[in-house]
Parts: sequence; structure tokens; C-alpha cells
Amino acid sequence: MSASEIPHSELLVPTESPHKEPRLTHQVQEPRKVNNLTLIDGKTFLATSVAGDITPPGAPDVGFFHEDTRFLSHLEFKIDGQRSVVLSSSTEKTFVSQIELTTGNITLRDSFDLPENTVHIRREQLLASDIFFDRYTFENFNRCPVEFTVEIIFNADFVDVFQVRGIARKDHGQYYEPITENNGLVFSYRGLDNILRQTIVHMDPAPENINNVTAHWKLRLEPLRKTSLEVTVTPRVEHKESRAKLYEFGAQLQSRRDAFHKFDSASTSFSSSNSVFDNLLRNATGDFHALLIPDGNEHIIAAGIPWFASIFGRDSIIASYQTLFLNPQLAKDTLRVLAHHQASHVDDWRDAQPGKILHESREGEMTRCGEMPFGPYFGSIDSTPLFLILLSETFNWTSDEELVREMLPHAYRALDWIENYGDLDGDGFIEYQKRSPRGLVNQGWKDSWDAIIHNDGQVAAPPIALCEVQGYVYDAKYRMSTLLRMFGDNERAERLRREANDLARRFDKVFWNAESGFYSMALDAEKKPVAVVSSNPGHLLWSRIINRERARIVTQRMMREDMFSGWGWRTMSQQEHVFNPLSYHRGSVWPHDNSLIAHGMSLNEFREPALRILTSLFEAAMRFRDYRLPELFCGVQRRPYDEPVHYPVSCSPQAWASGALFLMLTSVLGIRPSSHRKELNIINPQLPDWLSQLHIRNLKIGNSRVGLDFTRHDHRTFCNVVDISGDKLLVNVAFRH
Repeated sequence: MSASEIPHSELLVPTESPHKEPRLTHQVQEPRKVNNLTLIDGKTFLATSVAGDITPPGAPDVGFFHEDTRFLSHLEFKIDGQRSVVLSSSTEKTFVSQIELTTGNITLRDSFDLPENTVHIRREQLLASDIFFDRYTFENFNRCPVEFTVEIIFNADFVDVFQVRGIARKDHGQYYEPITENNGLVFSYRGLDNILRQTIVHMDPAPENINNVTAHWKLRLEPLRKTSLEVTVTPRVEHKESRAKLYEFGAQLQSRRDAFHKFDSASTSFSSSNSVFDNLLRNATGDFHALLIPDGNEHIIAAGIPWFASIFGRDSIIASYQTLFLNPQLAKDTLRVLAHHQASHVDDWRDAQPGKILHESREGEMTRCGEMPFGPYFGSIDSTPLFLILLSETFNWTSDEELVREMLPHAYRALDWIENYGDLDGDGFIEYQKRSPRGLVNQGWKDSWDAIIHNDGQVAAPPIALCEVQGYVYDAKYRMSTLLRMFGDNERAERLRREANDLARRFDKVFWNAESGFYSMALDAEKKPVAVVSSNPGHLLWSRIINRERARIVTQRMMREDMFSGWGWRTMSQQEHVFNPLSYHRGSVWPHDNSLIAHGMSLNEFREPALRILTSLFEAAMRFRDYRLPELFCGVQRRPYDEPVHYPVSCSPQAWASGALFLMLTSVLGIRPSSHRKELNIINPQLPDWLSQLHIRNLKIGNSRVGLDFTRHDHRTFCNVVDISGDKLLVNVAFRH
């Protein structure tokens, strides 16, 4: 059987499911291993242990996933029945891993022991074109020949990503007995959606034997000699064309490198006086390339690995906004993809209404057979105004009139959704309440069930009006007023400006809490303020719905120790009775949340606290593998010599976490483009004290490319324009008090 061959259906023999629900098998959930290796190719990804194994079998944080289904749930490499010893492991970007292994003491057949560290095993894992390559090279450094048995265990549970995340199913589809050939295995499963899914395992050379799901090779190595074996694993989905065509490790690796080089060459490049910071930005750039999902002629950024390798509205929009500094094409593509999926009619099962921008789109079995409403699902209160904000800001960076004209019909529909469906009770604020029985209870970015909670522990009842969402709506209307005026719709522009100003006045009156001296997080169904001190009002600095004095108060409040953990801003104050630094949204630290707040502070010219958070998050990133900020980490107070406390199931890479430092860098450097005027304004640039120099090249503003050098002397940062290519561009550097 070849690597690409699919066995005929008549060879399939039904069997009972050999797999248990992940939720039941792994009730004591261990933290996602901080040193797990992750490879990504859009909607296909691999998460393994540091040794390259998928163990424990069926664990929720490991596996080979494709289109929301796990196609490999167990992969384990052994020598003479023992696990190998890991010497080191590393990844190149997020497409290939190199794992250096050796043996422990092994008793050879002629009765003497094989000494430790004398057989070197290089394990190389590559993900390309939906093919998972697992290549092993063995080299003998003994002075005598050695013989040993290699065994590799495989299994595939075909569970939906929602099952992996903990949602149990009453029923499942039909499993089939593994099909064994001399050089491969095929695992098969027909889901309740009547789609046949198969995992094709091909081995070269063919093993000595395959016992059930375990392949065995007997190897003999002369002194200083090498030998190798290669396994490929390919997911197949019935009626869908596979990208798996070329089964050549070297050619596929070069193809992935070439694709990244093309993306990297079109992106802004950074070099500085701090090599760790340079590596961090390079790795983050690689994350964005890896997380791109094709959709028609465009790509959209997947939210993150392992749970969110799919199209998302809010996450993709915010990540695109963060990375306009890196590559504006990400935002252009994101806008087009989300516009394509914009809701056209009312569908309560999917929480959809005309003009609404989606929350999430899935393709797995549970979605396809109607157990979950995510194909696509629209239960996001903020994706729609954020879509309008991204359109406006993308125009500021690109002056792409063709894009705006293409998006204007979708923008009008989004504005109509805000007007016709956003205000559920006529109080002038935008609220959410789910209509789908399987939909999300909370539909802002803090979407866990207990995220919106009163300080007495009572969970807020919907409909709920979040403070930051009112800010997003204000900003969306204000920005669209400017954009529509530029494109000839003066009447709607004037109306939107009036609505934005009116919203700002009413918002301050209703959401300001005089007792706490801070804004309420939300209003519940009874219009009772959710008065806990949280990070949500920090987003008001970004939307600029509040006046300068209120902005100063919000900034000062965010910098108190109960909100600032030493690593970043918490989602909730340490002083609240419902605070929990180990929770998902009630006291943890989210890098993207921090970046938006710091961005808002910089827009209001409160630059010092933004610099402090940039420094804190950079120091946190240095403590994570590959200098990669995770989705979130715990809000435990930092002490001298501490490390950040990991959140148990944080995603990494996560797009808006990888984008956080790009936005914060844009903010503290004061970079504010106005490309339709052919201007780049740089206002009060400041470098943190751990950067004396920063060189930026290939920065795209409209049809111009700009090179900038920033240099810090004492407490002042200077900017020098190195080069400008393409269209003429006026660069203004201003220092204001």
C-alpha cells in the first residue's frame, strides 16, 4: 500500500469503539505541558510531548488534528520495550521539530549491556500539505555492532475537538478494525454525519511485523554506521480533496521554508540591541504565517492551538489589528473572509441575525450533525463593531480604496445590525443574550460562564451590556462617520457622528460608578451595575469613548497593585471577593487584553504605564518556550526571582497573544499612519530601557515602504528615516508635552 492509497470500503470490518471519552479518561486534568512541541499548518496541527510522542494516549493536550478532528491519538516510540532518553528538542518556526534521543542501558542478546549515550537517534517531525512525517536516524557510536528492536505504537480515536475540550457525547459513529498491510496501517471511522474519516500510516522500510497497532523493526548497526526509517501519517476525509500529494521529506521541508520566506519578505523586519527581543518577534512572525487558514482566494488567522485552529471573528480581527504594523495583508484578507461569512438571515440555533459577523466556524462531526451550532456560529457581541474598526484602521495603513468600496455593503449591513438587533431592550446600549440552546452564555471576549459576576458571587443574568462593547460601538460609529464622509455618504456620516457623541454622554452617566471611582464592568438584565473592578474598562482607553480626565483615572487605577500583577494587568482586581488568579477570566493575565489597554494608554499619551507593561510582558515571554506568550497565564503576584505561573490549558501559539507585542511596540513608538494623506506620523516615540536601538525595515504605509531607526539616549528616543521607496511619503516626527 502506498502512502497516498485509500483502501476500498469492502475491507472495512465494524468493531466496537476501543476509545473512552477524553473527559472520562482524563478526569484529573494535568496542565498542558509547557514544553510540548507544536507544529502547525493552518487547520492541521500536531501537539506532542518533548520526545515527539503523543502520550498519554488520548490526552486532551496532544494529538494529530485535522479539520477539528483528532486523526492520531497515540504515537509512541520505544527501543527494546523502553522509552528513549531525550537529550534536546527544538522547532524550526512551527513546521519541523528536531528531537535528539539516545538509549538508556539496554541488555544485548549476547548478555552485555549497551552503555548509555552510545546510540544517537535523531527524530525529525515535519508537518506539510496535511502530511505528518516522522523520520528516525540511528547512529552507533559503540566499538562493536549493536542489535535492537524498534517499536512504534499508533492509534486514532477520531474524536471531535469539542470532545477533546471536555464535551461528552451520548452516541458516536462506527469504528472499524485497523487494516494492516506489510508497510502500513489504516484506521477508519464513519461519523454520525455519514462521513468516512481515515488515518493512513505508511512505513518505510516495512516493519518486521505489525501486531495489532504496534509496528516492530529489528535493526543491526555496525560501529559508526547509520540507518533510518520514516513514517508518514495522512488524514483523509471522504468527499474532500486532500492536499497530500508529495511524500518527500526534503522537498516538503523546502516548500514550507520557501512559503515562510515569501511571507517574511512581505512583512516588516525588526532588529534591535536586544537579541532575545529580536528572536521573540521572529517567532511571533512565524506564528502568524503558521496560523493562516486558506478560505477561497484569501487567508484568515486561526485563533490558536490546540483548541481554536479555525476561523474566528473577534480573535482574527484583533490579531489583524495588532499586526497592521507587521503585515497589513493579514487585515485585508481577514476582512474579506469575514465579510464572505457575514450572516444574511435570522437563525436562532446559530445566534445569527442579518449583518452580524461570525464568532466561530467549525467543520467537525459534532457541528456537521447538528450537536453543536458552530457551522458557523454568530454568538459574539463584539465581532461586528470590531469588524468596522478594523476596516477603518486598515484604510489608515493601506489607503486601499478598492478594499473599502468592496467592504462598504458589508459595513452598512454591520451598522444596520447594531441599530436593528444590538439593543435588546431599547435602553440605547448593546446587549447580548443567547437564543441557541447550545450557544455561549457570555458573548464578549470574557466568554466563560462565570466571567461576568457581581462581587457577591452572583453570576450576572442576561441580557448583559458590557462596558467595552459600548466603547467598540462608539469607536465603530465614529470611525465609519469619517470613512463614509470620505466616500461620499455625508448624510449617514453625520448621523453616525451624532449617535457616537450621544452614546458617549449616556455611557459615562450610566456606567461610571462613583462609589468605586471606576467604570462598571457591565449592566445585567435589571440594569444593575456589575461593579467589580476589572480590566474591561481599560479598553475604553482604546475606543476613546471617555474624556481625558476619566482616561487618566482609568490609567492610574490599572496601575495599582491589585490590578497589576508584576507580569501584566489582571482581568479582575485582587481586592474583589470573586477574584481567583487561577481562573480563566477572574484574575488571570491575558497578553492581548494588556496590549489593547496599553495601546489605549498610548493613544491618550500615557506612555510610561504602557512602557511598563511592555517590559513586564517581555520579561514574562522570556520565561516561556520559544519566548512565546501564551493565551493567558495566572495572575499570581510576582515576587523577586519568580516565574510566571502557567494556566493549566492555555493555548500556545495563540494569535492575539503572538500579536500583543507588535501592537505595544506600535503604541510606544507613537506610530500613527495616515496613508490616504501619504503621511506617517510618529508622535513622542519611546523605547523601553532595555532597548537602546531598534531598526525597522520594509514597513508598509500605503504604497510606500519605509525604513526607520529608533535610538534611545537616556530618557529620550530619536527617530531617523533611513529610506522610503514606492510612493512619496511625508514622515512627521513630533515631540509633544
